[in-house]
Amino acid sequence: MIKMDPDLSLTQKILPDDPDKKPQAKQLQTRADYLIKLLNKDLAKKEAQRLAGADEIVSVKHPHKKFKAEKENEEKPEPDTGIKKEAEEKRETKEKENKRDLKREKKEKEDKKELKEKDIKEKRENKVKESTQKEKEVKEEKVNEIKSENKEKNKKVSLLDIPVHITATSEPVPISEESEELDQKTFSVCKERMRPVKAALKQLDRPEKGLSEREQLEHTRQCLIKIGDHITECLKEYTNPEQIKQWRKNLWIFVSKFTEFDARKLHKLYKHAIKKRQESQQHNDQNISTNVNTHVIRN
Repeated sequence: MIKMDPDLSLTQKILPDDPDKKPQAKQLQTRADYLIKLLNKDLAKKEAQRLAGADEIVSVKHPHKKFKAEKENEEKPEPDTGIKKEAEEKRETKEKENKRDLKREKKEKEDKKELKEKDIKEKRENKVKESTQKEKEVKEEKVNEIKSENKEKNKKVSLLDIPVHITATSEPVPISEESEELDQKTFSVCKERMRPVKAALKQLDRPEKGLSEREQLEHTRQCLIKIGDHITECLKEYTNPEQIKQWRKNLWIFVSKFTEFDARKLHKLYKHAIKKRQESQQHNDQNISTNVNTHVIRN
């Protein structure tokens, strides 16, 4: 063993028995590298001496071969230097490859991040665009509705100011085109007498939106009853049957301006509604009477 070789005198230098003097792994590696380097130099020196001795023998016969051998020896690097150079080149090549890989991975990450941000930005822009387009459509729809309503309002003449008749096609027709119409003076008198039920007149043919068909019919019936009851009250100031008949006709003709039905049809519908109201009232009275009798009998 190298440690026990007395010629080398390394007994106290390699792995001494003192635990405080024992080297670490890194120190051992450094020493081993140093010893290997010394051995390589020694081998190279012996090899050079051997080749020099051989060259002297050859140079006697071939002097030019000696010169060639010396030149080759000068150009030939030492074994240790060649090994170190090769290891250094490998290390540099590996470092370059690692740097190149890191650079490529970094670029791929940046590209992915950029692509993701671009996709998110496009989605956000599309969402804002869709929202803006939707708002624009809603606004346009509202504007069109307002324009349509204004157009209808401008098209229709106020029924309380001018004696017209609203036909089934919702077109105002001047009184001159209809039979049994009112003159301007009679129209003005009817207008003043029917002013207390002005709201009911306007709602007669325009029920509230969102009502079912049955609810719309009930709404119209209630408006008609309110209007008819008011006409009955207005007629109480007359005692002459002919005057009562004439003003009943005039007032119902005035009411017909607010709906597609004529005066006779409206008067007929009112009488039917009155009859139904009376029947309903009688039915309620009977129920109350029955309940009272039942309560008395039980007591």
